[in-house]
Parts: sequence; C-alpha cells; structure tokens
Amino acid sequence: MSDNKIVVIGLGYVGLPTAALMAKAGFDVHGVDINPDTLDALNAGRCPIGEPEVVQLVTDALASGRFKATSQPEAGDVFIICVPTPVTDDKKSDVSIVRAATRALAKHVKKGDLVILESTSPIGTTEFTVGEELAAQGFDIREDLDLCYCPERVFPGSTISEIVENDRIIGGLTPRAAERASAIYARFCTGPQLRTTSATAEFSKLMENTYRDVNIALANVFGHIAEAAGIDVNEVIALANRHPRVNVHTPGPGVGGHCIPVDPWFLIDGFPEETGLLLQSRNINDNQAARIWSRVKATGATIRKVAILGAAYRGNLDDARDTPAEYLIHALEADGVSYAVHDPYVSRFRLHGGREIPISANLEEALEGADAAIIMTDHSDYRGLGPQAFAGMAGAVVADGRSLVDRAALAAAQFTVIPVGAPQLDAK
Repeated sequence: MSDNKIVVIGLGYVGLPTAALMAKAGFDVHGVDINPDTLDALNAGRCPIGEPEVVQLVTDALASGRFKATSQPEAGDVFIICVPTPVTDDKKSDVSIVRAATRALAKHVKKGDLVILESTSPIGTTEFTVGEELAAQGFDIREDLDLCYCPERVFPGSTISEIVENDRIIGGLTPRAAERASAIYARFCTGPQLRTTSATAEFSKLMENTYRDVNIALANVFGHIAEAAGIDVNEVIALANRHPRVNVHTPGPGVGGHCIPVDPWFLIDGFPEETGLLLQSRNINDNQAARIWSRVKATGATIRKVAILGAAYRGNLDDARDTPAEYLIHALEADGVSYAVHDPYVSRFRLHGGREIPISANLEEALEGADAAIIMTDHSDYRGLGPQAFAGMAGAVVADGRSLVDRAALAAAQFTVIPVGAPQLDAK
C-alpha cells in the first residue's frame, strides 16, 4: 500500500507544521481548515503562524506544489485529525469538533485507509468518537481500517524540532494500525517511536500536561507561603533545587496555552472521584491572576486604571490562547477598573466568547495614566524595567508576576513593588 496521499484536517499550531513537514518528506498533502483567514493566507503562499522556522517550512511546502489547502476533505490514503479539543464553560470535555471532522472525512475514507487522531483527547476518544463515526459509514474499524492515536509534543518557539526530534507515541487500535502509522512518522520524524494502545497513548498525553500543571500549582503554593512568611521564594527554590531529586518550578501569574490549562479537565471530567488533587491544582493556577490583583488592592492605593504588561501566555511569543491575562481582565472588570494591554508580539487578543481586546505595542502609551502596572508575561522586553520605564504612570504600584523588574531601584524611586512569591517592597 502506497500511503502517499495525506489529508490533514485542522491547520493550526500542530496541523499546519505537520502537513508542511510531510510535504517536505515527499508526501502529497491536502490540508483542510474552516478558517477563511488561514485558507486565504495559505492560498496566497503565506504562512498564518508567525514562528520563523514554521514560516519557512510552510512557504517552501506551498511552493513545492506538494501541499495545498481547501475547506473540504478529499480522498486520500492517510487521514490525520489535528483539530481543537476545548472544554466547555463548565469545564466538561468537548470532542464535538473531533466528531465533526471525522464525520466530514468519513465520506472520503475507503477500505484500507489509515486514520490518525493527533488532537489531545479524553481517554477513549479514538475508539468511541472517531471509531463510532467511521463505523456509522459501515466500516469495521479493526478489520477494514487502521485507526491510531499519535499525540504531538510541541513547545511553541521550537515547533519543528519538537515534532521531528521528540519521542513519538504510536497508539494503535490494533497492532497492525500502530505498525502502519509508525512507518508514516518514520518518514519525517527522527525521534524514537513507542508503540502502545490508543487508550494508553491518550492517557499518556493527558498525564504529561497534568503533571506539569500540578507542579506549577505546587510552586504557586510555595509562593503563597513565602509571601506570608516574608521570604523570597526564589531564594528558597534555588536552595531546594540543589537536592539531586528536586526540581521546583517558578511561581507566576497563572498557566496559559492550549494544553496545560485544558488537558487536566479531561481527566477531572472523566474521573471526578479520583482527581481531587488535579481539581485543586487547576483552581490554584486559575486564581493566580486574581490573587495578584487582590494584593494590588491591598496596598490601599486608589486604582482606577491598570496597565497589563503581556497578553501572550509565554514570553517572546505571539500566542495568547488561554492566557492568564484573561483572568486578570475579568477580575478588573468585576471591580469596575479600566485597563490597557501592552504586548510587543501579540497583535490580536480575543477572550473566550470572541470579544477582542485592544492591544498596544507602545509601552509608554499603555502605561500613561495608569495607577498600577501588572506584568503577566515573561517577555524579554520587560526584563530589568526600572523607574524610568514607569515614569508616565499616574500611580506608583508595580506588580511583578514574572520576577523581571529591578525591584530595588523601583522601591528607591518611591514605587510599591509586589513580587509573586515574595513580600511587598514599599517605597523607601
């Protein structure tokens, strides 16, 4: 069997670079997405993702003629699903997009095809969501088709090397399916391949991101204790991490991105009696932004406007998905406080529900007239900021959610500094 024609459903942060890598490896790739802006960019030969290495790869793939993109699937040999798997407003698993994508591609699947789900999903999604839709078309999902779950491990900013070099878990509904998928990934991935069942692979992906979420929550709790005890948690962490089997994370203003703050909910939703620790960790991390705002209010200063420094969920990226800044915005709006958002990388910032928040690329403009500034993202632009940077503010409160500013210089210049995981520094 040739397996030369690949259909990739979902051309986002995972699907698009995966499609381009496969085209580079010599596959004939048909990409599918329902976002007209994504399709317009690709059909004009442009990459809608700003990461330089991804841009080069995608533009080369488009120019080669081996990669094209439309809004509808077509016949192929291998179908790869890379669509979002969000949670609902009440934190329940939502695999409706996976189901819809499978229903759309199922009309083009023929006996003998390989179908791979890459989207992070609740345990059983491959068999009981993707499989059900394929079975509804009359296929025996074990005999007529090969069905797999093969999750990605992507770190924005290093997307290509992560896809190519990381270990790749190949979760087959059958051993035959795993063997066949393994041969596909071997064409463009150099990392070791680890074969298992689809359900085990699904659980593994959820476990990875949940592990990180829980450890971040632990660091944030250590930060809470340090604030109450009058200790700088960063000094404590540096000492504790000298232990050969300890690696405490750094506390911050919350957790963002489309993985860590989302994936634990799939386990909490599916296994509520077993996941009390996971639920507590989620609540701790999601409350960090509001907690910082509470500390600002506790200074007693009159706060009418806040400058929010950073919309991206991680430093030096243009990605604001599930950013902690959204939690801060909700807290400010609940108190009737106005705000301006600055970010040197993010140009469009949409909250859940689609509301767009204005973004300024000019720091001085965002700070003008603000009574307090709260740093939410570890952009290199914010590292070492001192009194001169905040001179245009109306007030003198700086909350440093990322341990970036020059605390001593700000305090000496009559600013009140609120570091995460350390006691407040009052104006000297």
